[in-house]
Amino acid sequence: MSTISDAQPTVPGTRRGRAPLLSVDEVAEYLAIPVATLYQWRHKGCGPAAYRVGRHLRYEPTVVDAWLQEHLEAGDSRTKI
Repeated sequence: MSTISDAQPTVPGTRRGRAPLLSVDEVAEYLAIPVATLYQWRHKGCGPAAYRVGRHLRYEPTVVDAWLQEHLEAGDSRTKI
């Protein structure tokens, strides 16, 4: 006889209560910039940090918001927002 576990089933995209990761297209739309600009920033090392999931980049929403806030406060001239 098997017992039913108290573990909650995982819902795809929730990562245990956290917001789903954003794609490159979603971050570009959120920042109102071309996707190519986001890739250039990543190449130069001045864009928001991303996870590589296979061949895809995924962004933590809180990291993108923190990066944006940091650049707004600093008035960083390297990445004109």
